[in-house]
Amino acid sequence: MRIHHLSLEAVGPFAGHHEVDLDQLSAGGLFLLEGPTGSGKSTLIDAITFGLYGTLGSPARDDRLPSAHAAGAEPVIEVVFSTGAGIYRVRRTPAFQRPKRRGEGTTRQNATAKLWRLESVSDPSGEPLATTTQEVGTEVRRIVRLDRSQFSQTVVLPQGRFSTFLRARPDERAAVLQDVFGTEVYQRVQDQLVAMAREARKELEAARREVTGCVGNLGSLLPDDDASVTVLEQAAAELDATAMEEAASALVARAEREHAAAEAGREEARAAERVAQRALDAEQDLARRVRRRRELLAEQEQLAARADAVTALGEELAAARRAAVAAGALRAEAAARAAVEHAEEQLARVCAASADGPDADLTDLALGALRELVTTLTGERGGLVELLTLEAGLATRETAAEADETALAARRTALEGRRAVLASRPAQRERLSQALSRIQREAMSVPAAEARVTACRAVRDAARDVEQRLTHLVAAEAAVTAATSRATAATQEEQTVRSRWIAGMAGSLAAELEPGTPCTVCGATEHPAPAPRSPEHTTAQDVDAAAARRARAEDAVGAARETRAQAEARLRAAQEASGGTALADAEESLTAAGQELKDAQDAVRLATLHEQELAVFDEETDTLREAVSGEENALAAATEELRGRRAALASDRERCGRGAAEAGTVAARVQRIESRLGTARRVVEARDAHHAARRRQDESAAALAAALTEAGFADAAEAGAAQLPATRMAELEREVAEHRAATARVRECLAEAPIASLTGEEVPRVEETQALHAERQTALISATELAGRAADSLTRLRRCHRSLSEVLARHHAVTERAAPVLRMGELAAAGEGNARATTLSTFVLLRRFEDVVAAANDRLAVMSDGRYSLTRIDEREGRSRKAGLGLAVHDHVTETTRDPHTLSGGETFYVSLCLALGLADVVTSEAGGISLDTLFIDEGFGSLDPHTLDGVLGELSRLQAGGRAVGIVSHVSELKERIADRIEVRRLPSGASTLTVRA
Repeated sequence: MRIHHLSLEAVGPFAGHHEVDLDQLSAGGLFLLEGPTGSGKSTLIDAITFGLYGTLGSPARDDRLPSAHAAGAEPVIEVVFSTGAGIYRVRRTPAFQRPKRRGEGTTRQNATAKLWRLESVSDPSGEPLATTTQEVGTEVRRIVRLDRSQFSQTVVLPQGRFSTFLRARPDERAAVLQDVFGTEVYQRVQDQLVAMAREARKELEAARREVTGCVGNLGSLLPDDDASVTVLEQAAAELDATAMEEAASALVARAEREHAAAEAGREEARAAERVAQRALDAEQDLARRVRRRRELLAEQEQLAARADAVTALGEELAAARRAAVAAGALRAEAAARAAVEHAEEQLARVCAASADGPDADLTDLALGALRELVTTLTGERGGLVELLTLEAGLATRETAAEADETALAARRTALEGRRAVLASRPAQRERLSQALSRIQREAMSVPAAEARVTACRAVRDAARDVEQRLTHLVAAEAAVTAATSRATAATQEEQTVRSRWIAGMAGSLAAELEPGTPCTVCGATEHPAPAPRSPEHTTAQDVDAAAARRARAEDAVGAARETRAQAEARLRAAQEASGGTALADAEESLTAAGQELKDAQDAVRLATLHEQELAVFDEETDTLREAVSGEENALAAATEELRGRRAALASDRERCGRGAAEAGTVAARVQRIESRLGTARRVVEARDAHHAARRRQDESAAALAAALTEAGFADAAEAGAAQLPATRMAELEREVAEHRAATARVRECLAEAPIASLTGEEVPRVEETQALHAERQTALISATELAGRAADSLTRLRRCHRSLSEVLARHHAVTERAAPVLRMGELAAAGEGNARATTLSTFVLLRRFEDVVAAANDRLAVMSDGRYSLTRIDEREGRSRKAGLGLAVHDHVTETTRDPHTLSGGETFYVSLCLALGLADVVTSEAGGISLDTLFIDEGFGSLDPHTLDGVLGELSRLQAGGRAVGIVSHVSELKERIADRIEVRRLPSGASTLTVRA
């Protein structure tokens, strides 16, 4: 993995926009990130980590990313990086507080993230891959194949966590190695083998339970005292398949013999039962035929006794059927006679009703004359229908015309009023326009008022800053004074300790002399008067400790003076910005400027209202003008329309007068015509009905005489006496037909062969044959039940035998299939048979880890002058389950093995650096691993002596040959002289920071 480019804005102390081209910067393989303490060097490393993973490990650290020097500005981080999968650009904005879009105050803006795939490092657009923080996090983890913690152990080594990989537990170290080397496939193989072994054990246990269950089912079919049960159970306990097969086969053979004997007994019982059943059927048939013959003879005697009565009923039915033929003619003749009487009565009532009225002459007219009169009156009435309707609407039309004339007069009056209002509106508009012009002139001063407010606010803020900076400067002066006092005391203490050490050096050397050993000063082997040790003697370690305290105190003085200088620079900048104006005066000026701005803004709002008012006034004028014009046109049209309606009304009155004639009105004339027409129609209808009734009476009398002659009756009275109701005729027909059918049925049944063959002397033996059949049937049931039990037992035994054979076959197949799986699972999981007690995944990582340790030792031999080397140990550390991934440090000077936690700060630094570089070397050489082409180191160089520093820098410089780059974060002055490519971070007077790339 390689980092190509970093850009950030409003992040940490960097308020502005900054670009870092890491490809150009790392062309020499080694570059420096330097600057004062607290200026923001580590912020650049944090920006890379946050850009990739969206977090620095804790909410508190993430909250420090938005710049306090660019309040409200959106913090942005963009990182361009590449892996074996391609080139990518990730853009993130951490959560920050932004000003509210409405109102005052701030609101929280959530974090955002986007990810693109690029064609090249300089590709400005790219292909979008993800647009949410969750999606980007998932994609980056998939592409980089390291989580944030592992990234901080292999690529970015930040302050406080540089030695994490060196001092990690084997479990944690295994997780990092597995991800960077891409050996998760071996872990998956191991997990798969363990899972397969677990499933194989389950299959074996299930097969064993199946065998035991089948044997139990087979034993449950046998009596408890059967010896075969014991044999089966013992064979099942020993899983002896041959013994179980032989025992089961013997049981099935025995059951087959028992079933054959039971089937033979059932066949004999069935034959005997069939003979008894045939004898019983014969006797029962004889009994039925004898009983049937006796019933038929009795019924024949009863039918013969009723023969004479049935004959009389038949004669009565024949006479009624003949009378029914003439019944219709009788009814028709009676109805015609009644219709004539009714028509005569109706004609008399009509003539009587018209005798005393104006239409009495109509009763004396002949029928033809009446019909001609009806036609004439009908035509006359039809010609008056239109005039009748026209006459009915004359009054309504007159009233409507008068109302319309009144409404038109009112509309003319209202129109005159609107014309007067329209004439007065030009003068009103002129007054509104003049008022608007005055207000617009006042509103033109808003920009000037805003500029004055901005200037006054800047002066006020600067005056406030001056007071704050004065307070900070006083505190910085006090801090310089206190740090100077502590530095002076530390210098005096160092001089005192060093003097005591020099004074007691002779005693220290004398204490190391031994008889016969040459003196390191004079070379003599005898030491007659060695110098005594001083009571105030100090060691070299005491001198070094005092020197370190003095150096720290001097560094503190420098830092305090730098803080004071920054406070002075900020104070001068604030004073220049305020122009020497006091805070009270600045606030007073700001208040006055604000009031001027408010007055101008009020004028702007008032002008807007007057503009709206003038526009509404003009719109109302146009609307009123259009309404007046429209009303004038409408009044002219309405007046003309009313004049036409008055002319049409006069013409219709004249037509109605001509149609009324001497009746006065059309309605009165129509009423007289309808009265005479109605009378004429009633007389015509009554006469027509009377003539028709007479004609029907004559026709029905002739039809009745013909019907009586045809039916054989002398007159209508005789035919009426022979008539019977329909229900009675139906009863007679049913009774006669039933007697005839019963007589024929009895005769035919007595002639049938089974009945005709009987003599009447036969005696059936049903009870005797029933008892014999019941006895034979009971014997058959017992034999059938016995055979059924034998067949059921045989079926179940065969089924159990077959199931047992199948289960034994499955058990054998499962055993053969599971054996190699169980063996491989035990070996992969460090179980039985694994002599090293090492899992498969750990075994693969051991080889890679040994390569990492070997590569680290190559550099460690140079950096430590051959004193230290790393050793892989097999012992588990603490509660770790990973054996073989432990680390120890071998000291070749004392020939002892040390725990990495016992190394000093400087030793821990370069040993961890060697381990990180060795990991990068081995991973880069691996085909399936992650290429670690960029490394950032953020601590430790200040703990190295010059000689060790030379070795470390020499080893780091060798990385250029492999195409890798290392960024060093440090403020050690010696590194500035040795490394030309660098990022210089500097503070600004405002307290923010800026950076310069020198490549």
